[in-house]
Amino acid sequence: MNSHANILRPFSNHFIFRALHYTFIAFQLRDELAKTTPSKLRPHSYLEWQPFLLWLNHVMLTYAGDILVNVMLGSLPLEPLSNVHDVILCTASWYLIFYSPFDCAHTVARTLAFRLLAAPVTAISQLVHIDRGIQLAGKMYGHSAIVPILIIGTIVGSGAEFLKPVAALLINRCQLTNAAYVKLSTNSKVSFCIAMAYVLQLNQSQLLLGLSRRQLHIYVLITLISFKYLTMACRMDHLIWRLEGHLCYAFFGGLSADLAKFFKCQAQFHRNWYFENLI
Repeated sequence: MNSHANILRPFSNHFIFRALHYTFIAFQLRDELAKTTPSKLRPHSYLEWQPFLLWLNHVMLTYAGDILVNVMLGSLPLEPLSNVHDVILCTASWYLIFYSPFDCAHTVARTLAFRLLAAPVTAISQLVHIDRGIQLAGKMYGHSAIVPILIIGTIVGSGAEFLKPVAALLINRCQLTNAAYVKLSTNSKVSFCIAMAYVLQLNQSQLLLGLSRRQLHIYVLITLISFKYLTMACRMDHLIWRLEGHLCYAFFGGLSADLAKFFKCQAQFHRNWYFENLI
């Protein structure tokens, strides 16, 4: 039975699909640069930055998933860049977002309609990358090597998140500043959950209730697109951060530290009361 990823792959290789994907990455890069720009600089000071570094940053973030999976599986890291036509399309998308006349391309990319259109595009691209990473890792390490497969699936699905330290250096160089904020985003956590589901399916786990690989792809794709729309509508990031805070407090030292302080105070109180009675 052919996998659903093989059905999605022609979409991810289509010219319009790739153009939208590259444009959305360039739009995200420009917004991130604007957020990290020092207040003393003008809002459009990125026009004065070094164009080559901006282009290199965009290319690195665009092909992050392919570069990382090649590195971790022992292939040529820059092999995805050998497709000249694809790199030209990526460069054209970057140029339009950053340097289009009257800033018209960036204005269109900021609209809600473009973001609604880009959500399924990014979801399909992320799903294809994770599935490819899981399948290649399964062939190389074997299906029983759950931890390496899970790590590769998460990193490949996160893509640019694990190259952001290098991207931050380029952003600092563009801004002539040493300040850049790099963090693990919600996208990496979503990639971990998707990779976990694929690992369970790869090992024919009963936890998936007998779902086939094709069915799993469909359900994961629908869930991922719905999550991206919910994120745009009601800012799911804050809910996830609060949930993580409660989990960290309960299982990673917060609760035990508070309990230790409480019982320490109680013990100190009883000791003081005992010595006061002796006096």
